[in-house]
Amino acid sequence: MMRVAGLALVFVASLVCTLWLAAVAFGAAQERQTTYRYFAQALDASVERGHSVDWRSPDAALARPFTDGDAALLGRALDEAWQVLALAQETGDGSILADRFSGVALERAALSVADATAHGGRMAVLSQKAQPVFFHKDGSLFQAETETVVARYLGAETGLSAFELTRETGIATLLNESSGWRLYSYERRASIALPDGAAPWTGAMRGFNYYPAGSPWRAFWREFDPAVTEADFAAVRALGGDSVRVFLTREDFLADAPDAALARLEQLLALAQQQGLRVVPTLFDLKPHYRLGGWAEDARYLQRVLPVLAASGAVAFVDIKNEPDLDFAAHGTAKVTAWLNTMAGLIRDAAPGLPLTVGWSDAAQAGRLAKTLDVISYHEYAPIAGTGQRLATVRALAGGKPVVVSEIGQSSFDLGFGYPGSEARQAASLAQRLDALAGAEGVLVWTLHDFPVVDATVIGASPWRQRLQAAFGVLRADGTEKPAVAALRERWPDLSERVGD
Repeated sequence: MMRVAGLALVFVASLVCTLWLAAVAFGAAQERQTTYRYFAQALDASVERGHSVDWRSPDAALARPFTDGDAALLGRALDEAWQVLALAQETGDGSILADRFSGVALERAALSVADATAHGGRMAVLSQKAQPVFFHKDGSLFQAETETVVARYLGAETGLSAFELTRETGIATLLNESSGWRLYSYERRASIALPDGAAPWTGAMRGFNYYPAGSPWRAFWREFDPAVTEADFAAVRALGGDSVRVFLTREDFLADAPDAALARLEQLLALAQQQGLRVVPTLFDLKPHYRLGGWAEDARYLQRVLPVLAASGAVAFVDIKNEPDLDFAAHGTAKVTAWLNTMAGLIRDAAPGLPLTVGWSDAAQAGRLAKTLDVISYHEYAPIAGTGQRLATVRALAGGKPVVVSEIGQSSFDLGFGYPGSEARQAASLAQRLDALAGAEGVLVWTLHDFPVVDATVIGASPWRQRLQAAFGVLRADGTEKPAVAALRERWPDLSERVGD
């Protein structure tokens, strides 16, 4: 009998130890989940692939015909010159400049790198239009009038001390040397700042961050099934939601053949509009780095997706980037903030009617860019006890602009005995959080579905993190409702009369 009792005590002790270790692991995983969900590791700097210059036909005949082959070679030379300059500014290595510059341009580029090293200034050329004005008959010298959009910033320890986004005109001269075309000189003729703007958003929203149960994260656009999304959007309406937040991965919309992704985006927006749902598209999802040489690619991404978003009546406002403050430590606060300002300016220039926000990871960051953005949004995974106070603090920083809490959530992952979570605890947590956020203009739950398989390239290899992320849905992976649904329905009354608002 004593032996049985002893074995029982050993079992209980082992169980307690296991649960304690699980608690430690859960806490660490939860911290990583909150802090590093979209953490991008710094990558080795390298020159980005060339981006085609938008060539205009010459006004007059040139001494030498300007062929498509010339356009490709000279366009690449211009692109790579500015990319090499950006890389040299970031690394402080001016020796690489001679690969793409010569003559006066090389001297000025070297001075620019020295100044960047000493004072922290940076420059990125985002787009280029060019019109040939001279092409020597032996193919040795070429000149073009250029129009470029350029971002410049000066960093400080706490962020930006100066920033400008300009449209510039100038004359670029290139020499065809033994190893190819090099930029010999660049004369800036005029520069004007891109105009600031605003696109106010008013209203209220409640809904979900959305991926289909079977194809979250990177799989979403590649495996997009309109029938699945249509059924999911109907489920959002049935749960009392009127909005969805979706994520436009950088890699899918920058692919060499992006037409399929763009067509699927159009389908998604049309399906949302049919259900009376508003959409918050989140751009640049899973962006891997902020290297200056890649900002032109980001501008090209915007050129592709903005016409689709601007043409849709379903778009409520655009989230420039999900949780960019989590990238401050790896990439620098100044660089990430300058990038956000740059993308905001490009969106204002191309689609001035789209309201803008940034989905900050926590309330402490929500005051950043408040003057630039139209909607102030942040995520709420901090302790429930301070939820109302954090909302009040953000509202004070928002300057009268609407405040949307674009992610709240609680995992229902249950290892056993209701630990570390349970469906009942998830329901109670969401109810308390929603009550505390009743004064916000919008709240979006993370997420609609549980995920039977999570993307380890996004979430990480930790089984704990994967299990936690798999169980944030208010619907199980098979579509059945968790108890959290009742908490939502109590707070989100039927919206059937508002379809089409």
